Amino acid sequence: MTNIPSNPTQAKIDALSEAVRATTSGLSLERVLRRLAEIAAHLVNARYAALGVPNGKGGLKNFYTYGMTDHQISHMDHYPLGLGLLGALLIESKPIRIETMQHDKRSVGFCPGHPKMTSFLGVPIMSKGKQLGGLYLSDRIDAQPFSAEDEQMIGLLAGHAAIAIENATLSEQLRRLAIIEERDRIAMELHDGIIQAIYAVGIKLELTRITLVKSPEVDAQIVSATHDLNRVIEDLRRYIQDLKVGINYSVSLQEQCQEIAEGFRSVSDARLVMEVSPVFIHLTEERLHTLVQIVRETLSNIVRHANATEVYIDLHETTTVLTLTIGDNGQGFDLQQISTGRGLQNIRQRAQQLGGVLDFQSQPGRGTTLLLMLAF
Repeated sequence: MTNIPSNPTQAKIDALSEAVRATTSGLSLERVLRRLAEIAAHLVNARYAALGVPNGKGGLKNFYTYGMTDHQISHMDHYPLGLGLLGALLIESKPIRIETMQHDKRSVGFCPGHPKMTSFLGVPIMSKGKQLGGLYLSDRIDAQPFSAEDEQMIGLLAGHAAIAIENATLSEQLRRLAIIEERDRIAMELHDGIIQAIYAVGIKLELTRITLVKSPEVDAQIVSATHDLNRVIEDLRRYIQDLKVGINYSVSLQEQCQEIAEGFRSVSDARLVMEVSPVFIHLTEERLHTLVQIVRETLSNIVRHANATEVYIDLHETTTVLTLTIGDNGQGFDLQQISTGRGLQNIRQRAQQLGGVLDFQSQPGRGTTLLLMLAF
């Protein structure tokens, strides 16, 4: 949390300086945006602040909050969806400052359990005419309405947020290109190097069989070895095709797991560590969908029931099996008593549809571990 100096002007300067450092610190996009929401709240003395990123479909893809307690969040049906004033800011692309939200006809979409809020200040995050998100603030701590100076300061902060989002987007694009280029390089080396070398060995064996070998037994062995080499060549060619086809699924799996992780962190104080391999050769659309749903369902169960402080996810692939492990240090449960729960049934059913092997390990007070293995 930022310490606010007694001099209000100096406090605002310090907060903006912190924002600049945050956008160039090399942190993940999620951490930067959460930090910017916190800085925005301190900058104008607001009780609540949030930073939303649009999904391109009229709603919000991500929503990072500051100021709401875990108790308040737990009573909400869901996070804002980008309706009401939040949606208006995405459409109008200009600041919105309101003293009493209840008097504004655009103030709709508050879900059951949402904390009561009165004043509102929203400022779009723009870059080159494109809306990258919005900063939303509510209820100054001194109960005063937001001022024109507040709007100006948040506008300056929104400029730093735009830099952070663009930098993170560029980094993601470069990461994708690096993966694609690396896979193309591997595919080219396999095709132009290894396959051609194996093919040359096969030709030499065939020439040996024709010109030198007179023994039927040795002749049969060479024919068998030549067939084996041809099968290796065909396997490598299929592998090259998999390299070119699987890239979109690999990137999509990473992106969707990251979105789920961000949603988890927005409603839980548990420390989440996630390791997802950058490349999956044997990933299909069906496997992608099932893995994402199992990760989402499991993290939802952890939020609602586990009371955990540590959660880890590991998702990787070997030459023979894809393995997903999700564990927590929460309160655990008796498998005999809860094995019929709807959430566990859904996970088991999804695993069975892919022919996967699913195992739960849990004891009261000892946490829970899910292990899913999909063989190829």
